[in-house]
Amino acid sequence: MTGKIIFGVAHLAFDFVLIWMLFGRLGKRGLAKERSNGRVEFAPDRIALWACLLIATGLAFLALKDLTERHRTAMDFLNPAMFGLIALLLLFSFPGTIFVTTEGLEAVYWLRKNMRIRWKDIETIDADTKKSWASTVAITSIDGTRIVHSSLLADRRRFMLEIQRHCGEDAQPRAPAGAVRARRHSR
Repeated sequence: MTGKIIFGVAHLAFDFVLIWMLFGRLGKRGLAKERSNGRVEFAPDRIALWACLLIATGLAFLALKDLTERHRTAMDFLNPAMFGLIALLLLFSFPGTIFVTTEGLEAVYWLRKNMRIRWKDIETIDADTKKSWASTVAITSIDGTRIVHSSLLADRRRFMLEIQRHCGEDAQPRAPAGAVRARRHSR
């Protein structure tokens, strides 16, 4: 009995540590890396990356455990399906690495299609300014492609400086209610 309680408390503590690793360190994600070819890399924090993988693996094992233990009715498949779906959503929603190049922005993802936006094709730059440590910057192109620099990625301040350096005066923030939105015009 006490062994189950100790195991349960340890498991709960481990879960809280994983959640803290993923979400509790916002704003402390490190600096952008300059590569030798002139690209600037804004990558996810390694601690957040490992936390995401561990949480998704734990959810997948919970789904498998439920599948092997219960299989009497159709409702017994609902719990494993939800655990598996949450694990997949976590993996698909984890932000990819963003590269700033002389041609434009490039977002490289694990399980999704990579995206590119050329500097001349940028239509809007939306920056959430409510919390500077947990805000996002969304860049949208003319064709609807959208690259988002979230709080799980490194060096938001440097990212904004790179955007302003390449876009010039068009990237200067304007302040409607709640968000900063800048519109670019095609060159």
